[in-house]
Amino acid sequence: MKVSVAIPTYNRKEKLKRLLYSVKNSSFNDFEIIVVDDASTDGTEEMIKDEFPDVIYIKHDKPTLVAKSRNDAIEASQGEFIFFIDDDNVVERDTIQKLYDYVIKHEEVGVIAPVTCYYKKPETVMYAGAVYSRIMRRTIFLDHNCKCKDLEDKVIEADTFANSYMIRKEAIRKAGLIPWKRIPWNGEDGYLQYRIKKQGYKNLTLGSARVYHDVDLSEGIKRYNEMRVYYAVRSKIFHEMDLEISPHKVTFLISLPIYVGYYAYVGFNSKGLRGLKAALEGFIDGIRGNEELKYVI
Repeated sequence: MKVSVAIPTYNRKEKLKRLLYSVKNSSFNDFEIIVVDDASTDGTEEMIKDEFPDVIYIKHDKPTLVAKSRNDAIEASQGEFIFFIDDDNVVERDTIQKLYDYVIKHEEVGVIAPVTCYYKKPETVMYAGAVYSRIMRRTIFLDHNCKCKDLEDKVIEADTFANSYMIRKEAIRKAGLIPWKRIPWNGEDGYLQYRIKKQGYKNLTLGSARVYHDVDLSEGIKRYNEMRVYYAVRSKIFHEMDLEISPHKVTFLISLPIYVGYYAYVGFNSKGLRGLKAALEGFIDGIRGNEELKYVI
């Protein structure tokens, strides 16, 4: 088995079905599909069993957030490489083939990702990986809103990726699984990818490979419910304290009030006092090292 396609999911039955059909239609065919369901209640299990009986299906008894789902997929996988993709995407027919063809020839690559384009604006880049700024360690998404065709012949070095990426299994063995109770959501994939990069691997975006992410373009900050705000703050603190060298930790801590202030503003404008409270809780729990799961539906 060359590739394990790993899909974490939660209550997105129809979008998951669309993604599975696009994966099934891939030009690459030496793969298995693993769906890890974080206790969906929308009929996902019945849909998988009825329409995709060959899919390896793992279901949690209760929601534990996505990092645990990623770890479960890694542990169940048989492939040399694991292609993670979120359930609200569509994959171009040759994307898995292109990623595999590149990474198999470049042993120095630990993680390789396609360009993520908007599903509703397929000619436009949502992001092509991310890097961390030198001082604040802010996450900067690369090539946001440029034309997908402009990246066709590029290979872009990055620090981390979201949404969709292929990981070398051997790199995961060296880096270890995600500490899922510590960073259960919002940056859990970046935590693993950055730890792989610190093992000496390269993390790259392949400009000719694409997926299409189905997000609401008009939602804006309204997507930041209490859970997202809380983990945006807490997970960032854990990421920097666990993985960065001392100078970067210091500059991040100096910048931390700006992060907290920003997410307090976002949380308040999205959910009022509940959103503000979530941002402050994320800050307190991050500084204290509290790994308790919170705001889980």
